[in-house]
Amino acid sequence: ETASSFAQIIVHPGLTMLFRRLKWERPLMPMKWLSEEAVTRETQRGGIKGRCLSCLWSFFGPIFPVDAVAMIISYGVGATWLWVAFTIPHPDTVTFYWLIQDIFGLCMCMLFLETIKLNAIKVGAVLLVVAFFYDIFFVFVTPLLTKHGESIMVNVATSGGPPKADPSWCEKYPFTSECKGGDPLPMLFAIPRIFDYQGGCSMLGLGDIVLPGLLLSFASRYDESKRLMGLVAGGSGRVPNNACPDAGSGKAASCFLCCFCRNGYFGPVVVAYAIGLFMANAAVYIMEMGQPALLYLVPCCLGTMVYMGYKAGELKDLWEGPRVIRAADRLMYGEPHVENAEEEDQGEERQVLEDGMCNEGAEMT
Repeated sequence: ETASSFAQIIVHPGLTMLFRRLKWERPLMPMKWLSEEAVTRETQRGGIKGRCLSCLWSFFGPIFPVDAVAMIISYGVGATWLWVAFTIPHPDTVTFYWLIQDIFGLCMCMLFLETIKLNAIKVGAVLLVVAFFYDIFFVFVTPLLTKHGESIMVNVATSGGPPKADPSWCEKYPFTSECKGGDPLPMLFAIPRIFDYQGGCSMLGLGDIVLPGLLLSFASRYDESKRLMGLVAGGSGRVPNNACPDAGSGKAASCFLCCFCRNGYFGPVVVAYAIGLFMANAAVYIMEMGQPALLYLVPCCLGTMVYMGYKAGELKDLWEGPRVIRAADRLMYGEPHVENAEEEDQGEERQVLEDGMCNEGAEMT
């Protein structure tokens, strides 16, 4: 799955761009021997070849050379990564290993966020709150319940925990059983501590990126939907936000905050995520133990979104599902709706357009 996401996000688009730059169209055209005409012709003739081509067509459809090359490269990189993981002690110290692991993780996060979308913060809030308590329990509570006081989350993330021997001993005899320890699982980001003489790496789980990322992508969709409907209503497409403090109040903090929240929710939530991540890293160094990143990310991201929605008077709409997102989806994708709700949907679109015109008028004022 990681190699497949790597192919879809990086390798295939990169090869497509390269072939187009080189003006080499042949790899971007379907293979002739597996085209619909060739499969139909061979199937009518009968025989093993016709049955095999028909089976391939039913599973894969038309196959493009660029698809085959992308899959070969991606799975080749994945196989090399696995070979390094199982043959080299402490592979997290090998640049190729942790770099490819992080690229695979990035591709999986992008593919997940591209596929799964929120239509209201109600669902995102439930997911984040549940994950918030889940992280706290498995990091802080499980050491109190286990025999040796070990954190289940840390043990799972490091495949058995860090080396148990003294660092100076492991520096002389790195291949002893007490010095091997566990290696990070592939389902997280791992970056070696370059300036730490004891080695090790900083880890961030993919869930700490994907779950807040759902809220970030929702904020981006909401801002862009408001911008789109504003353009449709004949405005400039700017997104005024009532949650912003009045820039004319003469306060320096007001001007500073307006730089982040003047254009919607996405910018402030990104800044809140960065602040939460900084707090999590600071807590690791202060407490000298692993920290649940969602303990800091959830209050920062979700709290920022809820506070801004409350100040703007849009919290109820955000919680139940913004009308502007539904209207923008119908405008962009032509989503079908049931016949009984047609008048209601048209009324929503008119109301959204009127709101966009009112927002433009308020901005000009």
